[in-house]
Amino acid sequence: MSIHEEVLESMSEFKTITTHITALGKLRLKTEDAMLVKSVDSVISQLQIAHNQVKSKSTPVSVEKANIRAANALVTYCRQIIGTTKPEWKVLAERNGWGPK
Repeated sequence: MSIHEEVLESMSEFKTITTHITALGKLRLKTEDAMLVKSVDSVISQLQIAHNQVKSKSTPVSVEKANIRAANALVTYCRQIIGTTKPEWKVLAERNGWGPK
């Protein structure tokens, strides 16, 4: 399973906001994809704000289903990468100008 698939799976699960933040933080450390890291950081930031505002901190939620712009962008990005059927290393190499001569 690719890191992008892992991120989508994690975001679709119903768990507390704190658990989502922890899970996304761990997944963030497993990749060198700068765009993925930036998107995950944005989602984590939005989840931290939501966590401070919500009264029922133990209610499980699905980040994928939440109306959070950063989360929607991350889901879209992950689905695009998964749709390419290229391994993460190849996507990163092409993004950085590497390719066959």
